[in-house]
Amino acid sequence: QCLEAGKHVQVEIPMADSLADAERLVAAAARTGKVAMAGHTRRFNPSHQWIHKKIAAGELKLQQMDVQTYFFRRTNINALGQPRSWTDHLLWHHACHTVDLFHYQTGEICSVARAVQGPMHPDLGIAMDMSIQMKVPSGPICTLSLSFNNDGPLGTFFRYICDNGTYIARYDDLVDGKENPIDVSKVDVSMNGIELQDREFFAAIREGREPNASVAQVLPAYETLDRIEKSLR
Repeated sequence: QCLEAGKHVQVEIPMADSLADAERLVAAAARTGKVAMAGHTRRFNPSHQWIHKKIAAGELKLQQMDVQTYFFRRTNINALGQPRSWTDHLLWHHACHTVDLFHYQTGEICSVARAVQGPMHPDLGIAMDMSIQMKVPSGPICTLSLSFNNDGPLGTFFRYICDNGTYIARYDDLVDGKENPIDVSKVDVSMNGIELQDREFFAAIREGREPNASVAQVLPAYETLDRIEKSLR
């Protein structure tokens, strides 16, 4: 509706909770010619940018992404403890970050994408635990574990296992495999991935160009999520 009203749009991740709705959004963006960007913040975190630049320069080759997305959330509330107007989902919300990031870091689309899930919550109607496996054609794999049952540190932690080192990204911060901090302060103009994401949105509007993480660019993540969902049936 915002696009049809002639407004530029940045939509929070996920941009949809089904492939059909994601495709409708991409079509609306193309039809209206407005800047339409999805909030895939991992593309902008300085930690992940540092890895991305090293891969692009040929200094690192990714072998495996090992990712843990853990929360303790047995009621349908958001990060501020407020009720959600929609049902949160391990696959269509939380896995979406990692699926898109895996595509982005490898420059490829998954050739293998499958999952298993634990029992469905009796009230929420969603799985509270999930394990996802992915692979891209050139060989790198991604192992993703997700849970709403984890009683411990909350959030998502990314381990990049590369041919030339191991790196662990925790939001905007980065350490090596031995927990030695890596200075990412010079990667971009800010150390805050959400700020960098917003800066990209406004820059794309000013410059009349497609933004990084446009709805069209991230659509393959939703196509992969759809494949994973079908693998669970």
